[in-house]
Amino acid sequence: MASAVPGAKEKGDEGSHHPIPEHQMGNGCSSSVGHGGGISHRNHLRKGNFHTKLHLEHLAEKLKLLGLDGDKGEKEKICSWRKRTFLSNGPRDDGDPNGAPIKESVQEDGEQICSYLENLKKHKEELLELKMNGERRCQDFMTRTEAERQKIVSGFRQIRCFLKEKEVMLLAQLGELDRAVLRRQEEEEAKVEGDISLLSILICEMEEKLKRPTHGFLQDARRTLDRWEMGRTQRMMENFIDVERRLHIISQQHQILCEALGRFQDLLSSELEREEGTSEEEGKAFVTLDPTTATAGLVLSRDRRGVRWMDIGHNVSPCPQRFDVSCCVLGCQGFTSGQHFWDVEVISGGTWALGVARSSVPRKGWLTFHPDYGIWAMGCCRNGYRAFTSPPSTLPVSGNPNRIRVVLDYGGGRVIFYLAAQKDPIYAFQNASFYGESIFPFFWVGRGSHLRLCP
Repeated sequence: MASAVPGAKEKGDEGSHHPIPEHQMGNGCSSSVGHGGGISHRNHLRKGNFHTKLHLEHLAEKLKLLGLDGDKGEKEKICSWRKRTFLSNGPRDDGDPNGAPIKESVQEDGEQICSYLENLKKHKEELLELKMNGERRCQDFMTRTEAERQKIVSGFRQIRCFLKEKEVMLLAQLGELDRAVLRRQEEEEAKVEGDISLLSILICEMEEKLKRPTHGFLQDARRTLDRWEMGRTQRMMENFIDVERRLHIISQQHQILCEALGRFQDLLSSELEREEGTSEEEGKAFVTLDPTTATAGLVLSRDRRGVRWMDIGHNVSPCPQRFDVSCCVLGCQGFTSGQHFWDVEVISGGTWALGVARSSVPRKGWLTFHPDYGIWAMGCCRNGYRAFTSPPSTLPVSGNPNRIRVVLDYGGGRVIFYLAAQKDPIYAFQNASFYGESIFPFFWVGRGSHLRLCP
């Protein structure tokens, strides 16, 4: 081994100054060992002068010289590494016996690359198809939303046209009524002027006849004057009776239209809320108050969600659904099945009641709050909280509860009441007989009381 090292050094010096022919790549090549046993190969590491295959061959030769070439398994690994590294630099066909395996390896790699390429193309086509499907779905949704937009615009245009027609009709009737009143006024003024002229003539005649007093003449003059005055008053009353009747009809038409629009708004809001599913809890009902059932002594809020008592009643149109004596009001929507609940806030007041009532509950005269009369309710009366049974049941309520939940279980025949922030009910009507009727939210508002439905 000692004599081999100088030879290796001498060959290495020659290899460091002269390029190594390519036909020696299978047999190894010389390398130089520097002073102190170090390996010197700086010339081949210069920029632009590094060849992977050549340096791997140098490395294998040096391992042999140093006795570090390893066993057969390690040699096979090195050969495999050399082959793969050589293939990475590109195939070469120079007549070397190893050219055929290299070509086969290159062919296998090419086939694998082609397979990868086909997979990539396939994924690209899938993505393009997915993109086209997304664009088609988007276009379809845009078409559907545009069609829905047109339907909404058309529907509301029809509603506006209907309301506009009614507005024009009512205003035209009022305008015609104004013109009729003016015509009547002009006619009356002309008649008055004629009557004044006639009276002036009668006055002159009477003054002349007064100079010759006669008892029979005075009686005839008095009877004539009385008949004239009675006929005059009767004519004036007849002239304005029909005007009052026409004005009352126009006012009733407007009132009916407003009430119908109010019910429409309430129903629309309720249906939209239910359709959108905005209620956080299942079974929560969006309750609004029906103004056609409210007593004249009650005032409803603009959103029909609040009701309060007032000292002086206001004018309301008569209708069979309205309570005429008891200060009560029902909800707009009735229930014929399922479970429903709503929350009521007691803003102020000393006497009030809330619960449910059958649609056939009496509307005339004083009501009796009892299940036998179609009312299931609880409330505050005489400074105590009671469930309206027969006799009334006192409820264990302390303080002033400001929020009460009413639960209607139509199928189970139950009406249950809860206080805010309490899990246990304060009272429950069991085995309620609804007889298949619609059950409506019920409210009774006493003096100074104010109730409001909670969101």
